[in-house]
Amino acid sequence: MTPSALSSALGRLGEVRPLIGMLALAQGYMSPDQVVEINEAQKKVDRRFGELAIEKGYLSVDQLESIISAQKNEHVLLGQILVQDGILSHDGFLLVLEKYRKSAGLSEEGYEAVKANDVEGVVSSILVGQPGAGKAAVRSWATVFMRSVIRFIDPGAAIDPLAEEQYKHLRGFVQRMKGDHRVTVFIAAEDDVFVDLARRFTNFEIDSFDEMASAAVGEFLNLANGLFTVNCSDEGIELDMQPQEHVESISSLPLGRPDALLPLLLPKGILWAGFCPGIAR
Repeated sequence: MTPSALSSALGRLGEVRPLIGMLALAQGYMSPDQVVEINEAQKKVDRRFGELAIEKGYLSVDQLESIISAQKNEHVLLGQILVQDGILSHDGFLLVLEKYRKSAGLSEEGYEAVKANDVEGVVSSILVGQPGAGKAAVRSWATVFMRSVIRFIDPGAAIDPLAEEQYKHLRGFVQRMKGDHRVTVFIAAEDDVFVDLARRFTNFEIDSFDEMASAAVGEFLNLANGLFTVNCSDEGIELDMQPQEHVESISSLPLGRPDALLPLLLPKGILWAGFCPGIAR
């Protein structure tokens, strides 16, 4: 596709609701030919896609209920728009999804987690190969943080496994925790990303990176880390959070390689979140 076609499709994401056929296709419940067949049948009879698909034996009742209750999936919506506009065929949509899986280095399990919006599965997949992959505290933090972004910032947020690690020169917010362990958590992003995050978190009109934006971003980090420390306390691990710090560049911190690094794709760009052990002061 052309860059302009992609830009146009991305601009329409908020206007589109996921179709049952595209969700069935993305979940592997139906083939492209079956989806096309049901779409053609709907032109002749006034019946719902799911009803016809069940009647034909292409979907089970349980599969349809699973599709209907599924959360919004931006990858499906984008593919749906491109298919509707004639830029991709249904077969092309599946081909792109498979190429994405291979390029991102996702396992079959990780890919299924992405499609199903399984936060724990997605987090486990992105942590593979990172230093903290086998640490329960790291998995807990990553899962809590991603859920916090989805809940408080953007329900369509996703991890971008193809993002290049170019975060050290970015503005950042840092929070140290100490107690049974010493931990430092940071987030880093371009100013536009932080401004949009602040606007969504507060529901205030924030147009530039000012004191209000900085305070809102810091408060979001405090909230996410607070939920993490509550989980730790439930597991018998006590951590006390220190006040957040704002730094002009993450490179000014002696962080080393994080135990976990999450590239979270938000509407305005990537929000980097990192978990670093042993350097709280």
